[in-house]
Amino acid sequence: MNGTASARAPRRLELSPLHHLQALGAGRWRALGHDPYFQAALPPECLSGGLLRITAHIEGDALERPCLYLDHGGGWSEAGRVELHPDGPGAWTAVVHAPALAGPVRFDPSETPGAFTLHALRAEPVDPAALLIELLDQEARGCPASAAAVMARARTLADGPGGASAACAWLLDGGARALGVSGDPYQAWIGEHDTLAPAALDALRPIASRLPVRPLLSLLLPLPDAHGAEAAACIDAVLAQACPDWELLLVGGAGARPLAAAALARSRRVRWIEGRADDAGAWNQALSAASGSHLMVLEGLPRLAPHALLAYSDALGRRPDTALAYADGDRLDADGRRFAPVFRPAWNFDLFLARDYIGAGAVFALERVRAVGGFRADHAPALAADLALRCLDATAPVLHLPLVLAHWPDAVPAVDAAAAGAARRGALADLLGERVAAVEPAWRDGARLRWPLPAQPPRASIVIPTRDRVDLLRQCVDSIIALSSYPDFEVLVVDNGSTGPDTLEYLATIASRPDVRVLRDERPFNYSALNNRAVAEATGSVVVLVNNDIEVLTPDWLDELVSQALRPGVGAVGAMLYYPDDTIQHAGVVLGLGGVAGHVYSRAPRGAAGEAGRAALVQEMSAVTAACLAIRKSVWDEVGGLDEQLQVAFNDVDFCLRLRAAGYRNVWTPHAELYHHESASRGSEDTEDKLRRFHSEVAFMVERWGAVLDDDPAYSPNLSLQHGAANTLASPPRSGLHAWLRHLGARAADPRHDTGRWTPR
Repeated sequence: MNGTASARAPRRLELSPLHHLQALGAGRWRALGHDPYFQAALPPECLSGGLLRITAHIEGDALERPCLYLDHGGGWSEAGRVELHPDGPGAWTAVVHAPALAGPVRFDPSETPGAFTLHALRAEPVDPAALLIELLDQEARGCPASAAAVMARARTLADGPGGASAACAWLLDGGARALGVSGDPYQAWIGEHDTLAPAALDALRPIASRLPVRPLLSLLLPLPDAHGAEAAACIDAVLAQACPDWELLLVGGAGARPLAAAALARSRRVRWIEGRADDAGAWNQALSAASGSHLMVLEGLPRLAPHALLAYSDALGRRPDTALAYADGDRLDADGRRFAPVFRPAWNFDLFLARDYIGAGAVFALERVRAVGGFRADHAPALAADLALRCLDATAPVLHLPLVLAHWPDAVPAVDAAAAGAARRGALADLLGERVAAVEPAWRDGARLRWPLPAQPPRASIVIPTRDRVDLLRQCVDSIIALSSYPDFEVLVVDNGSTGPDTLEYLATIASRPDVRVLRDERPFNYSALNNRAVAEATGSVVVLVNNDIEVLTPDWLDELVSQALRPGVGAVGAMLYYPDDTIQHAGVVLGLGGVAGHVYSRAPRGAAGEAGRAALVQEMSAVTAACLAIRKSVWDEVGGLDEQLQVAFNDVDFCLRLRAAGYRNVWTPHAELYHHESASRGSEDTEDKLRRFHSEVAFMVERWGAVLDDDPAYSPNLSLQHGAANTLASPPRSGLHAWLRHLGARAADPRHDTGRWTPR
């Protein structure tokens, strides 16, 4: 973006180093860690917001993702992050449409250690008319096919009340993407990270024959009478596999006989079982005929990637006790173009109960399939989903291969989601019986399991640390008392040195209630210590940590949290939290996201389902926020509560990771809904002391947990961990096709040595 946009020369900003920076002289700096940053005061003409251009002139050998954080009134946060993009030798720039700004910006020159030269950082307001020409020119050059549609929309906006500024804001916020006419990032990702060259495929065939353990895979392929071309393509993909250790069991009626006959003539590894393609009895005949150690059910006529069976064979050979293995997938349009990738998490039992997220194409251990009685007709059309429910429990050895191994053609209609969901919910109710109070419909074909409370529900002790801000505390406590339907709870307010007369008066008022206790703690603020002290005095067998800026929305929030916390094997239970503007604040914590950990789906609108319903379904998460967290007191005591070395940040993440290390599952539920007026009582990390403390806590987490932070089992390694980029494509993926190929080559060269370079999750 080199066009001239204002008559005023852009102001050079004065920079103050704050973190991980060493001055080397003459504009030279060394980044000492992965989070170096400066503070810079903006010129007065930029503080009113609007269209701003920010330019950095910086040179270094390994600069990675330079960015700024703007302060819109709440300090520096991800909401104000602005990525800078290359704009010529040594130049990085961004144009942003910003609201009014409240303070200095933070400038992060890189995300990697190393030396660099910083010549200048500049900021200037941009003339909307000049910028509009510039942006439209970029759109026309970047995507000529969409230029006319983009131009028309921009002209309409420019002619409206917002003028050229509104058109620029629209273009900066998505422009052509909002019209659905931009390029497809998934195609670029496939080309760079998920394409197997013909030479590489040829090299896989001899490697497959040298693997030390080679399980035989029995593939059950139901052949509908229709969709002959898609069925033929599905069979062709099986016959072209680099792995030789498979057999194909075709199940179908008279209409599928010609196709089956052609397949039988091509390979002796193909067999035919006549019967309806959707009939459990015919599937069980195929099951009886199978001679492999594992069974794959190919519903929907997927086209397997040529390396798919070899990837499964490799993983199962390394982990022969596996009950079930599954991988990622996508869809094929009428032109054979891949789209709509589904990147699944590692084994997630609670998500599996809520929805059949593993999907079709999973690989079952045949011994286990036969032990549970094979397929059952009474839960059709969810035959494979019902089988999986009976084969698996929370402790089952399940593997996820983070590779896109199957492509489902759009031309083949999927099984009716409503019918399949109802059938699976019936199977769940049969399987769980009295262990669950009810199985109700949830997102699309999903299920909400209502776990029963005892006839005499246990007391829940709700712990609320606070200091002044009586407006927040009153809102929090009053909403708990007025709205909560749970029959037995106490509120423990930990007053950390309040001095305001209104606050002290309110504390005295609520302390007179039989269900409220006020504990005075005058020590310097330490969130972990305040909660630990209160939990030690709690009388309930379930503890619920609640921030003083929480507001209850749903009357049964506490019923839901307690019923989840009482389940065997469950550790911490987190809730769905919203900002006051009805966007999501917390739907679970992902390790490594933006650094140590971050909130997934942050700022998505209330009601957003997320990828495959994951913002709408109960599931296991590595961590949940302590802003609203329930746990059995006995489990709290077992792991030692919150670590008081973590005074403010990451104490909840550390606590959840210690729970996980002790063998517990941390669960997040969307069915307990509350508002979170986040950090309203303490402010943001915007002073040097706060920033120093925050970064010491980052270092603590990295030292204690190390590589654990880089591989969250609840989050796909094919998805990005970058700031503000949750659920976008990772480039490169952290455990993708090329990593697997390197592992496979090393393992084939020395079968006695498992390199560990690529591990199914």
